[in-house]
Amino acid sequence: LKLSSVPDLPLSLISLAVTPLPTSNLFHEASCSADALDESDLCIWEQEPPYEYPETIMTAHEVQYTKNMADVMLGRRWRLSK
Repeated sequence: LKLSSVPDLPLSLISLAVTPLPTSNLFHEASCSADALDESDLCIWEQEPPYEYPETIMTAHEVQYTKNMADVMLGRRWRLSK
């Protein structure tokens, strides 16, 4: 498949794509057990976005994985543009 007119991605889109997604202990607890769910944070979700909760710090492995995925996608895009 050869795409000759792949448009350049705006820097704002690239910046948004590499921004870590917000996480919440609520989802992690729910995935482990509904009985262990701490419902004290549910009031956060009754507000309008953006939701305010502490960001988790990415581990070195997660940072490297994210960088590798970005490299893979940029490489694919480059190959498609040839």
